[in-house]
Parts: sequence; structure tokens; C-alpha cells
Amino acid sequence: MSARRIALRVALRRVRRDRKRTVALTAALLVPLTLAVTLVTLRATSEIPQDERVGTLIGQSQGVLRNLDFVAERGAERALAEGPQALANAVGQDIEVVPEVDGPLAVSSDGLQVDSYGYGLELDQPLHQGRFVLTDGRAPRAPGEVALSPSVAERLGARPGDRVELGEGGATAEVSGIAAIPTDTLRKFVVALPAVVAGQAPALPKPGQESSMAAAQDGTVVVWHTPEALTPRAQRAMTEQGWRLEPRSTAFDVARDAPDSLLPEESATAWVIGLAVLVLGELGLVMGAVYAIVVRSSRRELALLAAAGAGPKTRRSVITHQGVLVGLIATGLALGAGVAGAWLLKPWAAERNGEIWGGLRLDAWSTAVLALLGVLTPAIAARVAARGVGGDVVAALRDQADFDDRAPRRGQVALGALLTCGVLLAVAGASLKAPFTVMIGALGLVIGTGLLVRRLLPSSAGRADGLRLMQRIGARLLARSASRSATMGTVVASLTVLTGLVLAAMGGLTAEVGKSYEPASPHGSAFTYATKVPGPATVAAMEEALGGERLTAMGIASPPAPRGTAPDGTAWSYWGEFEAASPLPDRPSAVMVIREADLSTVLGRKSTARERGVLSAGGAVVLDERLAPGGRLTVTAPKSPVLDTGRTEMYTESLDAVVAQRRSEYRSLPVVYVSAVGLRALGGVEQPNSAYYYLPAPDDSISSEQEDRARGALASDIGSGYFTLEVERGPVAAEVLRATTLGSALVLMLVAATLAFLTVGLATQEMRPDLSALAAAGADRRFRSWLTGVYAGQVTLLGVLMGVVVTAVATPALLLSLDVGWSLWPWLGLAAASAGAVAAAVAAGCLGGSRVTTLLRAAQ
Repeated sequence: MSARRIALRVALRRVRRDRKRTVALTAALLVPLTLAVTLVTLRATSEIPQDERVGTLIGQSQGVLRNLDFVAERGAERALAEGPQALANAVGQDIEVVPEVDGPLAVSSDGLQVDSYGYGLELDQPLHQGRFVLTDGRAPRAPGEVALSPSVAERLGARPGDRVELGEGGATAEVSGIAAIPTDTLRKFVVALPAVVAGQAPALPKPGQESSMAAAQDGTVVVWHTPEALTPRAQRAMTEQGWRLEPRSTAFDVARDAPDSLLPEESATAWVIGLAVLVLGELGLVMGAVYAIVVRSSRRELALLAAAGAGPKTRRSVITHQGVLVGLIATGLALGAGVAGAWLLKPWAAERNGEIWGGLRLDAWSTAVLALLGVLTPAIAARVAARGVGGDVVAALRDQADFDDRAPRRGQVALGALLTCGVLLAVAGASLKAPFTVMIGALGLVIGTGLLVRRLLPSSAGRADGLRLMQRIGARLLARSASRSATMGTVVASLTVLTGLVLAAMGGLTAEVGKSYEPASPHGSAFTYATKVPGPATVAAMEEALGGERLTAMGIASPPAPRGTAPDGTAWSYWGEFEAASPLPDRPSAVMVIREADLSTVLGRKSTARERGVLSAGGAVVLDERLAPGGRLTVTAPKSPVLDTGRTEMYTESLDAVVAQRRSEYRSLPVVYVSAVGLRALGGVEQPNSAYYYLPAPDDSISSEQEDRARGALASDIGSGYFTLEVERGPVAAEVLRATTLGSALVLMLVAATLAFLTVGLATQEMRPDLSALAAAGADRRFRSWLTGVYAGQVTLLGVLMGVVVTAVATPALLLSLDVGWSLWPWLGLAAASAGAVAAAVAAGCLGGSRVTTLLRAAQ
């Protein structure tokens, strides 16, 4: 029988006999490998082909024709009717076109209203195939039918066959089906025939009837799709008539440039593979430590093989074959479990990602790489650990320890090389914007730090004299078995570094999203603007819907109403407003009239005596110092209504002003406030046909249902007028990243605690000689068990400190590679994970010590 077959049979025997250890090692490798296979499979399944993404934008259309001036002059309904003939006249021949009308279209039902978007198109047309996916029911085919998106249907509680109200006029329609956009199932929209959406578009504004705050209310767009490619001559003729052609290639550019993932690289699969490499490299350290313990615990059996004539190569093969067998078992199970997990998670992941995915797709290349890593990781770890299989065979046969903690000269060279390479990789990763390079450099620093600690530990034995008995014995064991302690500490340190860097990256990305986001108003607050003043009953209904809090009413300061009637013979509804002479481009600079008692509500803090004094004296309170240099605010207003005939003459007023804050943080909250006294000083009046309400964040957050109910109450009063109601909930991406960070912290805490438990539990087997000596000296079982726990806790704490130091060194490089800032929360998460690892190690030590006591008693 060959030496290789002998080694394989001995390895199989060890794997079968030590079932608990085999199961533990397999589980340690199985969990991250299964997660990696699941993520890679889900990523491959989630990749929507570019043709399908283009189809969601323009269907099967070869080009989109639009003429903004044509639509603006005629309105949506007229443009829809006259568009085909106008196109034929521009081209000089009849062309086949299919219309589409898009614009804001609210949907109401049972007192709820959702501010959705309307897509007016014939969904059954072949040209529109791919735009939407019907998940229930059928496409709308009559003016009285509509299809709702899943989010709108969920918020209204509507199903096919129910009736809903469209727009502000109360026109009813039957829900014919539920339609979703494959790339964005979270979007709020409705699908109806083009004439329905065009009929809900606001009428063209008349002179004197359009407020500046409602100027953008009509976002209705009318376009025409063509199934045929137009000749260059036809395109030139259309361009001369004001028409513009957007060919299908433009949609391909849009689909290609659209963000497909929150990850800061183009390929999320590369990130999954990279993270898997890091995690499996981490497991390589863990398994290297475990197999080092296996080598020590198997030294008697290996010595018997040596006595029987087996050479060092054969003895090393026994350990290596154990690693290969564990890798094969874990990889086979991980591939099956990973694919099954992806199949189970696909519906949930697609829903969370806001997309509709097809059947399960495998990424063959990535899966093969993961399988290779799964087999090689434990094999290499076992092979490296088996290098020290030689040693004193006589001492091994007598079951005596034969540890050599002396560091040879080549160990010093390896120490310097690892520390230098780790620093260089971290610096290179920061400069090249390569986060994984930084993480690999951090793992190199961990291994180098472990070698350094191994050299320093033996000299620390004499420094434990001031500790209590149990801690002193544990510290001396720590120093006497420096190789074992440093190996276990390196494992814990690598887990700590991986946890710290992942949390720091996620925390930095979350903070960066929050910094780049401009809130409309303070978080949790709500505001509404309407072109008609709602009645007291409507305001009370809105207050009740939003949680019972009082709405703060504001008026728009306007010059005196002009005499006579508007050019169309009706009463004036809008004739201008006071606003800052140098308005801010990104903040509403209209002058708002508030009660003095509401000033603190608007400021979000208690107002000062000076602010109240200026407001009551007829001055202004401004929320941005750029508007009132030197304590004076200049405002302007038209002397006569703004008409289409040309520019009107303006007059200017100046007020004393107090700056309440340096910069306005909110893009929809007004920044200039006066009281009724200040309004009289301006010689103006409150705009009678405009209303603005603000609600500070209540104690309980405003739910989507409360928002829809308040919008429904306002819509029933406003009718066909324009209004908006928004609740500030913060950036959605920040919430996703925050939840991901929390989930990552919990998973990493569990992984760190589990692997620490595994490593320490196996390492306590090497303490049997020490525990035997303590038992002979009269130490009881409880003392020996707690001593093992204290020793395990000290080793884990040593590893945590090593990991924190390396994390502190590598984190700046990682944050620079991601172009994100520093955050405190990840460090708190790292502290919690470290505490969990120490607690798990103490528990593993106590349990392992108790188990060793049982083995000692059995041996006696």
C-alpha cells in the first residue's frame, strides 16, 4: 500500500472518529461559503438584460417624437388630437405614430389619496410591449378603466374590480389590473388611456392666475412613438418645424448609465467574490489555528506512524488530507444549500430591490471560483499547520508537550515583510480607490502583529505578579504558551479587523448619503401648499389624520389687489407676491406671514427676545444671512399684475431684519417671515387664494396611511385646484444602508462569537497537562473550569486589542478609498462585537475546561 493511500486512510479514520470537530470545521466553512454562493446566484438572477431595461423606457419604439412648444401652446388634449397631422405636415408624408401622455395623476379611494404619476398609453399596443408587466388582471382598454402600480394598490387597498377616483375632479374608473415596471416596482403610478391622462392635465394658466409656488404644477408631457426609422431628410424637415427625435440608441445610453447597485463598483459580482475571498482568507487563519491544534493533539498518533516507519512527508499528508476532505464536504453542501437559499430568497430579494426577476440563473465562473476556494482554503490551512509535524518523537509518545516558541531569524524577516507589505497595500488601496486592497493589507498587518506578539509574550510573564491568583495563573499560561496564545489571538484579531472595517465602510457610506441629501423640511415634519384656502373642517380633518397636532398656517404676502377684473373677465386669483430682492436659487424666498406665537414652531427652537421684538415691531425674521446683509431685508413686488405682454414695473421696500440662523437647511421651508404688523408696513395683503401649512415632527412618526388620508381630506376640499403635501422621511438609500449596517453588525458578531467559541473550545484540549497538575495540587473542578475561561478571555482580549489597533491604522485608508467620512457608530458596533467575542470565548473556555475535567477523570 502506498504512503499516500495510508495517509488518506488515516485521515478518513480521523475525520470519522472526531465527528464533532469535523462537523464544527465543516460548519465554519459552510456558512460563509453558502452565503457567497447565494449572493452570487442572486446577483446573476437580478441582472436584467439591457434590452429589457430599454423596453421599460420606450417599449419597442424606434424613436420618440416630441415638440414642447406645440404642446405648451395647445394643451395636452388639443396636442393629442392634432399631433399626428402636425407630424405628417412636418415630414411631408403620413407616418405611423402611437401617442403617450404622461403627467401627475393622483388616485383616491375611501378617503385616501396617493400622489401618483400617470402613464397614458394603450398597453396592448405591440409598440409598448416591455414597458410594464401585468401581475394581476388585464390592461385598461376603455376610458373608465385604469391599472395601478403595486405600491399604489397597496396604499389604497385596491384590487382589480374596485373603483377609484382619478385626479382632483373626482372622475371614477375601475381597476382593471395591477401593472409594474420590471426595474422599479416601488414607483407610484397608474396606467390609463392617453385621453384619460390628457383630460386630467391642468388647464393652461391664464394671466393673473398662476402663483410662483405653483408654477411647475403642470408636468404633463405628450410624445409620439414611431415603429419605423425616419430618414435623415425627414429628420431635418421635422427639426425645422420644432420637432425633436430621440432615437432608440438614446434609450440604450440612458439604460447603460442608470445606477444598478449601491455598491461603489460597476460589478457587484466582483464585490461578492472579493468579500468571499476575504472571508475565506479569514477562515484560513481560523482553520490554520485549528489544524495547528489538531497537529498538537494528534502528536501521539503521528509519532506512532513515525515509529512504524512513516516519514515526515507522510505524516504531513495525514493532516493535509483531513483539510481536503473537510473542504470537499463543506463545498458540496455549500453549493447545494447556496442555490437552494437563492431560490428561496429570490422573491423576497426582488421585492426588496424593487424589481421583477426571471428564473434562477447561475454564474458558472463565479461559482467555480467559490468552489475552488472552498476546497483550497482548509487544504492550505492544514498544509501550513502540518509543517511542524516533526519534533521529538519520544516526547510525543509519552504525551509530553514539545513546544518551541523561539523565533528563528527567518521569522524576523517574515515579521518585517508582513508589516511592511500590509502598510504598503493599505496606502496603495487608498490611493487607487481599491477597498479590497486595503482589507487584504489589513489582514497582512494582523498576521504581522501576531508574529510580533508571539515574540513579546514570553517576556511578559514576570509582569503578572500584581494580579489575583486566577488571573495571574492565566497570564503565565498566556506567556508560557506564546505560540498557542499568539495563534488564537491572531484569529480573534482578524475577526475584529474584518468586523471593524466592514462597519466603518458601511457607516461612512450611510453618513455620506445623509450629507448629500437635502431635506425638504425637518425630519418627520410635513408641509402642504394649496392654491385654495381649505375650510376649517378640512384643516381639522388633516390635523386628525396627521396625528392630532395643530397645523401652523402661513399666508403669502402680496401687494394690494388690483382694481377691476382679470383680462378674461374673471376675478383676480393671483397678482404677484413679495419676495426677497435677491432670491436664493434653491430656497423659497417669498415673504410669509405668520403669527408671533408660531415663530418658535417655525424655527424649531424657542425664539429669542430679539427675534420676537423685531417681528412684533414690523420687521422680518430670515433663516439665511445672505438675504439680510447688515440687518436689512429688501423685498420687491410688482406694481401691477404680471401679464404675458411684457415685464411689469417693480417697487422695492426695506425692513429691519434679524437673522435667526446662518444658512437654511431645508429646500421647501420658507426663509422669510413677517407678522401682520410687518405686512401692514409693506402695504400688502395676504394672498386670499393660497395657503401654506407646516406641521413639526410629531412624537409618533407620520405613516404613509396618515399622509394619504390627509391628502384625501385636502383633495376633497381643493377640487380641481393645485396642492402638494409632503412628509419628510429622509433619503431612502440611507435607510437601506443603515439597515444593511445593522444586519452586517449582527451577522459579524455571530460569526466572530461562533468562530471564537470553536477555536477556544478546541484549544482548551491542550491545557490537559496544566489542568492535571492543578488537579494533583488539589484544585477542584470549578476552579479548573473558571481558570480555563479566564485564560480564554485573556487570549481573546489580547486578540481584540490587536484587532482594534490594526483597525485604527487601516480605517483611514479604507475611508479614503471609498471617498467617505468618519462616523462614530461603527466603533460602537465594533465594541459590541468585541464584547460578544470575549463573552463567547469565556463561555467556551469554561465549557471546555469542564469537558477536560471529565476526560481527566475518565483517564484516571
